[in-house]
Amino acid sequence: MSAPRTSALLLIIMVSAGGCTKTPTEAGWKEANGGVQCQELQHLACTGLYGDGGTGWAARAIPPEVRPYEPGLQLWSDGLDKARFISLPPGTKVDTSKSDEWRFPVGTKLWKEFRWKGRPIETRFLWKRPDGGWLRTTYRWSDDGKTALELTDGEKDVPGTEGYEIPSQLACQSCHRGRGDEVLGFEAVALAHEGARGLTLTKLVAEGRLSHPPAKVPRIPGTPVEQAALGYLHMNCGVSCHSANRMALGSGSGLHLRLEAGELGSVQETDTWRTSVNVKALMQTSGMFGKRSQRVAPGDVQHSSLLHRMSQRGDFMQMPPLGTRVVDEQGRALIQRWIEAMPAKKEG
Repeated sequence: MSAPRTSALLLIIMVSAGGCTKTPTEAGWKEANGGVQCQELQHLACTGLYGDGGTGWAARAIPPEVRPYEPGLQLWSDGLDKARFISLPPGTKVDTSKSDEWRFPVGTKLWKEFRWKGRPIETRFLWKRPDGGWLRTTYRWSDDGKTALELTDGEKDVPGTEGYEIPSQLACQSCHRGRGDEVLGFEAVALAHEGARGLTLTKLVAEGRLSHPPAKVPRIPGTPVEQAALGYLHMNCGVSCHSANRMALGSGSGLHLRLEAGELGSVQETDTWRTSVNVKALMQTSGMFGKRSQRVAPGDVQHSSLLHRMSQRGDFMQMPPLGTRVVDEQGRALIQRWIEAMPAKKEG
């Protein structure tokens, strides 16, 4: 069986295994004096996002050691707003000896909160435990926003949203395993890009939190349209799936859309360009006959399989294959502009 088909089959098995819904557990915590007393991690307040032991839960107060950050490149999440936070243990540094595979110190915690029209829906939590492994779980907020309890098996069609789906722990693994230390989005290219806020790459360097500060700030090459398109594909396709990392789900396809910090000299030097532009596509955009499609056919959106697949939802052609049920129309239009701006390949 080919590598792409094997990866697709593995994804189907993993997602199907985590497809049921489980009621959030209420063990391991209790409300007390306006806060939360914790024994385990079944309540979001017990993770440290609002202070040790849930002390800041009542006021939803984020302590100083928990730092907000916003990458300059955004992952499409079916229109939900997001807030991100990280806590690095005092006196530690992120191991950046490999510029594209950061490794985080034991005790690192990350949170990502998803909101639908101002209402919190879920908060995802990662914690690097003393044994060096990661705890990865999700907290489902109650409709009134008074509690946020652990939900391990996911939930489909969250009430009050347009079909939003909270992924299971197993489904999350299929994306996070695509990075060496399983963290997505907190990395050099995204934190250096224009629009990054909070704990950016510049602040990490200034605060001495990186073991090997970059000699040169990574900048995406090209025209504004090329920069935006490459950045979009990096964050939505390459960081978690389509990269050279052998554990990444899309690695075996040969389509690598992650921007490596050492390969940003020109657009043509990026993996994105080399593995997509004028490269024969496995999936055709229409039928079995007629002109063969390419992953990216310069100047020809009709026969660019990459654009066609990111415009699909609800079938095996969909890309990304999980984590989204709504087409990102702005992202799709951006990639279309990028393709249209390329000089068409001359026939013959």
